[in-house]
Formats: sequence, structure tokens, C-alpha cells
Amino acid sequence: MTAIIARARDWATAHHFAQLALLVQPLIVVRTAGEYLRLKWQGSETLPALIDPLFISLAALGLAAIASLVLYFNRRERAVIVLTLAGIAGLIAYKLLAMPTLG
Repeated sequence: MTAIIARARDWATAHHFAQLALLVQPLIVVRTAGEYLRLKWQGSETLPALIDPLFISLAALGLAAIASLVLYFNRRERAVIVLTLAGIAGLIAYKLLAMPTLG
């Protein structure tokens, strides 16, 4: 059991967590884009109130993902992790404030 813990400690570096963060960000962008397209194709009377905030959050997440890539290739792994966590927290806060009807 101690060998597994030692291997996990060796793996748990800022570089590996930054790689995971770079994997998570495009998944969040794809999920948000899917929600945007689903609501756009659904076509209801409250649509503009929901689509506009989703489009803004999609653009912000896309910019954060690009900025994270630039930071990663400039060896700023901790900044990538912080930007990813801030992006996720910001998306949750923005969803609660701008789109309370989505739940």
C-alpha cells in the first residue's frame, strides 16, 4: 500500500494538475456550447433571457481556455490551475446570478 501512496505523491505535481486542468476546460466549453445550442433549438418565449448569458459565459470560458494554454506553454502551471478553478467558480456564480431559471 505504501508503494501506491509513494507513486501517487510522485505523480501529484503542479505540472500534472495543470495537464488535468487543460483537459477539463475544453470539456466545460463543449458542455456549455451544448446547453447553448439546446436552448437555441428549443425555441421558447424566455429564450433571449437564457441564451445571451450562456453565450457570454461560453465566450469567457473559451478565452480562459486559450489563456490557460498560453500559460501552460510558458511553464506557469500554477497559474493554469488557478485560472481553471477561478473559471469554474465564476461560471457557477454567473449561472446563479444571470440565469436563475436554469437551476
